[in-house]
Amino acid sequence: MNDHLVIATGGNDTIRIYAALSSATVETARKIHDPWPTAIAAFGRVLTGTLITGAMSDNPYRLTVKFSGDGPLGTVLAVSNRRGEVKGYLENPRVDLDLNSSGKLDVGAAIGSGIITVIKDYGLKNPYQGVAPLQNGEVAADFSYYFAKSEQTPTAVSLGVLVNPDGTVKVSGGLIIQLMPGASEEQIEFLEGKLSQLPPVTTILGSGGSPSELINEVAGETGVKILEKIDIRYHCDCSRERFLGPLLSLGHQELKGIIKEQGKIEVRCHFCNQLYHYDQSELI
Repeated sequence: MNDHLVIATGGNDTIRIYAALSSATVETARKIHDPWPTAIAAFGRVLTGTLITGAMSDNPYRLTVKFSGDGPLGTVLAVSNRRGEVKGYLENPRVDLDLNSSGKLDVGAAIGSGIITVIKDYGLKNPYQGVAPLQNGEVAADFSYYFAKSEQTPTAVSLGVLVNPDGTVKVSGGLIIQLMPGASEEQIEFLEGKLSQLPPVTTILGSGGSPSELINEVAGETGVKILEKIDIRYHCDCSRERFLGPLLSLGHQELKGIIKEQGKIEVRCHFCNQLYHYDQSELI
């Protein structure tokens, strides 16, 4: 099954549901950044949460989500768009901690305490920026609190990444449910009950379930309507030309000094690890 995101409504459009299968996307990120198990579990959750959040607007925009914690991972950042593309960066990928008290990868300790920053860039003069304190560093609860605090939208979030013994990604996915204006107390209580009984998203997706089946599992009784299906992937849009502009802004003298010392200039993209070489003829 290819990675994809499904957007649906339920309860006469008072419930908005997003479900994603992101296993191949997160595995691509693992191959690029080579993180250790706890790091890829955290990174995969951030990538998946950012992918889903990036699909919430009908207008094209660029979404950046940054987790700034005091744990050993340092900064974890992801960038997505409405087309289902995501890229990301983690400051310290070589992090693997002991399992937590639940026997799971300790993402919360890896990220630590800090803030989540969400930037929505619609191409206008001033991008929207929202900030909220991290709740536990486990990513899902941090996204949920951000939506409640910064966007005043009651939101349930479930994100998960299962890692194989060899460090590769076995399954990754996520589920986000938002209550729209008009949701009744009965609907809220019903969803709370369903969510409390719902197995981890990785259990459902790992056993062959699809995002659509995940949505029906939690909200099928509310009258689900599938609105859209979006293919998702890890994709970096860097290019030689994109890096050339900032290099030229360094100025003739500084560039000349670097080239005299090193013979050329190399720039590596943090999102995909692509290395670009620039020689004197391109810069001076």
